[in-house]
Amino acid sequence: MSPRSALGVLFTALITTLVAMVVALVSAPATWLDRLAATLTHGKVRLAEASGTIWQGSGRLIWADTGESAESRLSLSGVALPGRVHWRVAPMPLLLGLIEATLQIDGMAGGVALQGSWRELRLGNGRLDLPRIELAALGSPWNTVRPAGAVTVSWSNVMMGTQRFEGSVEIELRDIASSLSAVRPLGSYRIEVQARSGQAVISMRTLEGALTLTGQGAASGRGFSFLARAHPTRADDTRLQGLLGLVGTREGDQTIIKIGS
Repeated sequence: MSPRSALGVLFTALITTLVAMVVALVSAPATWLDRLAATLTHGKVRLAEASGTIWQGSGRLIWADTGESAESRLSLSGVALPGRVHWRVAPMPLLLGLIEATLQIDGMAGGVALQGSWRELRLGNGRLDLPRIELAALGSPWNTVRPAGAVTVSWSNVMMGTQRFEGSVEIELRDIASSLSAVRPLGSYRIEVQARSGQAVISMRTLEGALTLTGQGAASGRGFSFLARAHPTRADDTRLQGLLGLVGTREGDQTIIKIGS
């Protein structure tokens, strides 16, 4: 084979490889985004029932149960948000290694921007209203209490990366009920999360209801811990004794509930 023929073969092979790579990238399945979400959130946020491509598609967001038995399960377990999340990714910024996308979740008034790189993403401020959500799939101790109720999640200045999570998240739980108690609802509560440099401080307080809950906790890449104190709002209310006896340890007129390490 002459040098000119060899060069032609090499050039053809190179063009064919480049075209194949472009075709593969254009048609890259939406399931690739599940791997990205798992990497950025240490497996806590997953994307199930994904359809479409990485450029435009939809799926169901799941807050996964990452407890000790998670690795031994064959299927993904956790709390699935009602409805689907829809996304659209701009292709041109990817040439510079950047990500520019728009997310729209059923229950949100409008879309939010997602910007950054494959190693670090910034999420635009937003709010999500969920009329009812079951928390039992989160694992222990939620699968014992089986709480359910309306949830509103709002966030600001959120940044996610392989080694960091920063931002503010507020979770409002309204009219929470448990299958273990005839008292319905137990109450409404607010959880606030302030994260910086990979460390998150968590606080909880009661807005109203028959059951008063307060708590403090922390989360990082090394683990999660939360300590709550619970007691009937009315000292003479005995209807919650059975529930409190199952979820924690009695200490004076309060029940101590410990979650995590």
